Amino acid sequence: MSCPGLHCPGCSGGQSLGIAAGVVLGLVVAAETLQWVAQRVWWIGSTMAVCFALAIAASIWLERRADRRGAAWGAARGIYSRADMVLPYPAVAPPSLTINIFGVPSPEQAAIMRQALPGAAEDVIADGEP
Repeated sequence: MSCPGLHCPGCSGGQSLGIAAGVVLGLVVAAETLQWVAQRVWWIGSTMAVCFALAIAASIWLERRADRRGAAWGAARGIYSRADMVLPYPAVAPPSLTINIFGVPSPEQAAIMRQALPGAAEDVIADGEP
């Protein structure tokens, strides 16, 4: 009976030797890379900090440029601020209705129900009692 595993050279037809060599080579490369990075950690860190600062400065510059361009585009069309385009919220909000945990509305809530449902509420609710 043949063994399909890669755990020993006899069963795998020599495949495990190549895998073991690849693992050893990978570990050696990782160790050398780690040593190279450790020797240059200050250069790498400072380069990352400079790149970060440049990226932030570039994004701020681009955002300001986009704002100026958008303002110029809007001014050419009679739009001078975002408030000119945003529709205001309705002045009167619909009445909110909260029923307490016992299911019986308070007299104030019953009044709101009567205003919201003028005919049907009179039949169902009378001063907070069902």
